[in-house]
Amino acid sequence: MNIDVLTQSHSAIAAKKRARHAQIKQIVFDEEARRSFLTGFHKRKVARREQAKKKAQLREKQERLETRREHRRALAERAARNAAEVEKAYGAHADSDGDQWGGIANEEAMEEEYEGEEQLATVTVVQDFDLAGLSDGPLRRGGPAREGKEKTQATVARTRGRTSTVKYETKAARRAEQRKQRVRRTEKAERAGRRRK
Repeated sequence: MNIDVLTQSHSAIAAKKRARHAQIKQIVFDEEARRSFLTGFHKRKVARREQAKKKAQLREKQERLETRREHRRALAERAARNAAEVEKAYGAHADSDGDQWGGIANEEAMEEEYEGEEQLATVTVVQDFDLAGLSDGPLRRGGPAREGKEKTQATVARTRGRTSTVKYETKAARRAEQRKQRVRRTEKAERAGRRRK
């Protein structure tokens, strides 16, 4: 035990000698670096704020893009659902996966007349057409679709002959008619919404 007490001072002296040898001989002081450090607090703070602002803007942009992507996906799903409901309502038949539309089940030619106060319109379905041909590519000239177009133009020409005078509505009358149609559409949509539930 005495040896520990007596040798303690020797170890302290040896540690001091080692520290003296490990000391740096000369300190080089860079006045420019000191000045830039001391005067750069504000600059560094402004730079941090700008960087944080850029990061926040980038995050907002990503969120906006993600929201738009999600909105487009929801619209596409809703459009597909609405199309299936409309096809079902009109008696259409779709494939089991619901991706392709098979057309209207009623394949006979139809002719309907719509008569308003001042105009008469006749709609005639002259020929059935194949929707599969439309999905394959653009229509070819001179094909069956063109013949149907010529026939419908002839029907429109006959319809135009029946209406000899066209009377234009006043602005107030047009607005009143638009209001009526808007109310009808909302009522129809509400009725359709009740049926679905």
